[in-house]
Formats: sequence, C-alpha cells, structure tokens
Amino acid sequence: MLESSRSYMIKTDRIITPMFNGNSSGRAIKISYDFARKYKSELTAVTIRDKTDANVLDRLNTLTSLHNDGKRDGIKVIPKIITSDDVKTGLLNETSEHYYDLMVLSTRKRSVLSSSIFGSIGDFILKNITMPSAIISSGNKYYPYKKILLPVSESINSRFAVMFAYKLAAINNSELEIMDLRKYDKKPLHGFKLLFDKPYDFFEYNINVNFIKTGNKTGIKEEIDSYIKSEEPQCLVLGINSARRINSDLKFLIKDPDVDTIMLKK
Repeated sequence: MLESSRSYMIKTDRIITPMFNGNSSGRAIKISYDFARKYKSELTAVTIRDKTDANVLDRLNTLTSLHNDGKRDGIKVIPKIITSDDVKTGLLNETSEHYYDLMVLSTRKRSVLSSSIFGSIGDFILKNITMPSAIISSGNKYYPYKKILLPVSESINSRFAVMFAYKLAAINNSELEIMDLRKYDKKPLHGFKLLFDKPYDFFEYNINVNFIKTGNKTGIKEEIDSYIKSEEPQCLVLGINSARRINSDLKFLIKDPDVDTIMLKK
C-alpha cells in the first residue's frame, strides 16, 4: 500500500470538549485550549446536563471562565449546555448534528482488573463515535508534558495519531520520543514508511524528536513498560482506526502505566 502525507493529516479547526462531573475533564480542557491557542482553533466546551442532574453550577462557572479566558487570549471559546435524557446520547447527537474536526475527552485511569477501558462514557464514545477523537486516560502526571512517548507499530498506533503527537509536542514544547516497534507487526500494511524514510516532512513543527531503537524484549508491552520506568515520560500516544478492535496490548497500555495515555480514533 502506497503511503502519502495525506494519511497523516489531522484537522483541528473546530474542537469540541465535553465536561463532566469531577476533575477528570480538566486535562481535556487544558489540552483543547492549548490546541486552540496554538492552531487558531474554535473551541466548543460542552456540558451535557442529564434531566435528573440539578447540580451544574461548577461546570457553568468553568464554562464562563473559559469563555472569558478565550476573549482575553483571542480564542473563540463557545460555551454550550445541552439537556438530554442521558449524557451519552446527548453527546453523540451533538457531534452528529454539528460539524467538528476533533473531540477531546478525558477520563480517569481504570484498574487493570476492570472490564471498562475508559469508563462507561469513554467506552461508549470509543465504540460509537463517527468523528476523529482523542480520549485521554488521565494518570497522576503533570501537564504540560515535558516528554511524550509515541510507540510506532501498526497493532497499537495509526498515522493520524502520529500527527496528533507532533502537534501535542509543539503546543507543549516537549520532547517527542518515537519508539520503533515495527518488528512486532506480523503483517504490516504501510509500515509508517513516510515517518521513518522522510522524517523531515514533519520538521515544520520545530520540536525535539528522538527516534528510539528497541532492544531485545519479548513484546510491545515489555518494551514500553521498560522505557516508561527508565525515562519517565508524562504522556503516551496510541492510535486505532475505526475498523480495528482494541487488542490486549492496547488495553494494558491504556490502563496500566502511571502516565496520561491518549487514544486517537479516526
């Protein structure tokens, strides 16, 4: 399969970020706001109000604050409140009825023993959303990120996620560590040839990129786990295409490492 630069494209002109109860949505708001500031995006911050939920005051205050911050920084921040029978349906309806380029959503880390990957809302969005999305499993590391790990293998990543990682590194002014795990792909389709054969095509982002050769570990999980323990990145970027299921490696990497894990779906 021939690979072109278009397969790495990602649009961020119009971003939507859902806000939920608790602190987990804070990471998505911060990342979305920084994307909007860097790439002149329009940011819609939406809170879905369940008809039985009478307590939305904290989210209303946050929406007002975001709108005011946006005016100060020259960013178009659109606060939006939607009342729906349930949060999942309300969010899905909003993204199907209005055009957005990217959804950024964050949840708290789930236990490795849990059957859920991102929680009930995150799992629902991952399964049903039809637009490009970034779902964050938020750990205890700080933001902005100083070091971002991008493991490259067709079984755990996508070209769409590669470009997201570059853009994320640019807004954080962080190091991007690209780990070559292609040797674990049994039936590669494209092999990320453009990324490795013509890395200068991505240099417009003016970030510090390091290419990491893997050692003699027994698998993808072991390679990444070893790197995280020794180098301590704050963020791990993974990717999946709509036709692909989440395999056991992805499930482990989303839930186990004590870093923010961002799953891109297109």
